[in-house]
Amino acid sequence: MCGSATVAIEAVLLATNRKPGLLRFNYAFMHLNGYQEAMYNIEFKKLEQQVIEVPGLKVIATDISEDAINISKINAGIAGVEEFIEFTVCDFEETTIPETENGVVYFNPEYGDRLGVEAELEITYGRIGDFLKKKCKGYFGYIFTGNLELAKKIGLKPNRRIEFYTSKIDCRLLEYELYSGSREKRKS
Repeated sequence: MCGSATVAIEAVLLATNRKPGLLRFNYAFMHLNGYQEAMYNIEFKKLEQQVIEVPGLKVIATDISEDAINISKINAGIAGVEEFIEFTVCDFEETTIPETENGVVYFNPEYGDRLGVEAELEITYGRIGDFLKKKCKGYFGYIFTGNLELAKKIGLKPNRRIEFYTSKIDCRLLEYELYSGSREKRKS
């Protein structure tokens, strides 16, 4: 459910401390009277030097739509982070989750705003919960949704609920700690 890869791209930008626009070389302020190219170059170099290398960084982005994946690849290329993102066309349940004791799995499923779709999405939300329980042990799971009734179909109890608004839609970012073994083992 990566859509246009906004979250995957932002994850890489944050992990590597890259500022958006580092590959852009024309801004409106450059055409204003008083623009000082030397000052811009100094500040730009500072931003470039803040980029950090993260060995082994890999973001996995999947979507059932081939068009979404193609658009995502283009967007990642424009942002200069395509080398860090592995794109795959597949149903989310077929996503390969690395066997590690830490990581993040993020979903932004449909909210069911259109008539007749909500019943189908109850099944999808249940599948998301099953996927998190079975394949994502040791990870943190996050689900961003604008449908609090559908969120109940996930079948997991979130340990955090963060309130957001998308336009006028009351949304939640739900956080799930997906234990591998017992909770006490993870804390030690």
